[in-house]
Amino acid sequence: MNCNLRKLWLIVPDQLPTVIRRCPKCKRKTEFQNSGKFRVNANGKLLDVWLIYRCSHCDTSWNMTIIERANPENIDKEEYKGFLSNSPQLAASYGSNRELFIKNKVEIVEAKSGYHILKTPTITPGNKEYSLEVQIKNPSALKLRLDVLLAGELEVSRNQIKKWFDDGLVTSGQAVLLPGARVMDGMLIQIKKEEANRQELLDV
Repeated sequence: MNCNLRKLWLIVPDQLPTVIRRCPKCKRKTEFQNSGKFRVNANGKLLDVWLIYRCSHCDTSWNMTIIERANPENIDKEEYKGFLSNSPQLAASYGSNRELFIKNKVEIVEAKSGYHILKTPTITPGNKEYSLEVQIKNPSALKLRLDVLLAGELEVSRNQIKKWFDDGLVTSGQAVLLPGARVMDGMLIQIKKEEANRQELLDV
């Protein structure tokens, strides 16, 4: 691990939520599934981006609005490239965003399944005081305990994780976290350096 760069963990359900809306071809409400593909339209100086869903019965498409009438200069360049290349990570992130579903006025069908973590480096410099800094995205608001998540992803025993919490080594900003803390969307996790954990986190 390059300790000078912050990490990003995106928590993604193993099965993404589907949405329920009226299908014009089926002439009734049906489930629409995330296709993993985006539609990008540059109309003059403005940009629109949609995530394409398809009816599970007839394959009719429906475009869920991601970005509407935006100035291209205000769009992150890497994210824009991801839209054009149908990035699976972006499709999973936007396809599990509750606020986006509400904005598009669709019903959500939650998938009852496990989850996995998509890990990517960032260009954000890390604080040398910490062995590990992780920005966690949990757009689907899965109910997860932070200690359980860290134990599984860092491959460290629950007892060791508990000791780090008890010793005040796991923080978020200036706040010391408790073992039972819930994983919140956008939270920044920092694990302070100590000889016992420095080597264990090198390959995370």
